[in-house]
Amino acid sequence: MESGTALPMLQVRRAAVGQAACIAFLLRVAFAEVAGQYTPEALAATLVDAEGIRRRIAEGTAVWIAFLGDQAVGTVSAFDRPEGLHLRSMAVHPGARGHGVGRALLAAAERFGQERGHTRVFLRTTPFLHAAIALYSRTGFTLCLGPERDFHGVPLFEMEKALAAAGRAG
Repeated sequence: MESGTALPMLQVRRAAVGQAACIAFLLRVAFAEVAGQYTPEALAATLVDAEGIRRRIAEGTAVWIAFLGDQAVGTVSAFDRPEGLHLRSMAVHPGARGHGVGRALLAAAERFGQERGHTRVFLRTTPFLHAAIALYSRTGFTLCLGPERDFHGVPLFEMEKALAAAGRAG
């Protein structure tokens, strides 16, 4: 993105099945700079392909895609768990970072969670995703107590955030 020029409008929309290839591409591009820190198995599980995205949508997973103007620049997915809404596959195109895309994606998922009656939202991340962890912390996520998990040979920890009840301030 060029500095000094007006940015196109940021929009976050629920993804359609036909956007699965675009979402898979966003995941590959967003994780390219850290791919070497994943084991091959962890990277394969992180970089969901278009068929996997289509399957998620068909199974009822909520998937969002963010646009700056007509350019797809980010994505996140969410699904229900008994303990709360669980986020996964959060990705922002490197050229769009710093423009509120990640924050807007998280806000859309959190609204969805509130509408579904959840009081907490969770995500899992790896310790080397420093910018993502900083974003999650700035938006109210905290580290869950408990043991670090192993994600195909890569350390993984969980973060959570309390959600205000739908229709209430907070």
